[in-house]
Amino acid sequence: MARKATAKTGVEQVLAETQRLVTRLVAENRTLKTRNTRLAAELARISKGWEQIRALAKQAPRKRRS
Repeated sequence: MARKATAKTGVEQVLAETQRLVTRLVAENRTLKTRNTRLAAELARISKGWEQIRALAKQAPRKRRS
C-alpha cells in the first residue's frame, strides 16, 4: 500500500503545481490585458496628435520654389 500513498502524493503534487501555475498565468494575463488597454489608449492619443500635426502642416503657408 505504500505505492498507492506515494502515487497519490505525486498526483497531489502535480495538481498543486498545476493550480499554482494556472493561478500565475491568470494573474499575468490580467496584467497584460491591463497594459494592452493602456497602450491602446496611448496609441489613440498619439494618433490623434499626429492627425492634428498633419492638418496644421496642410494649412501652413509654403514658399514657392523658384
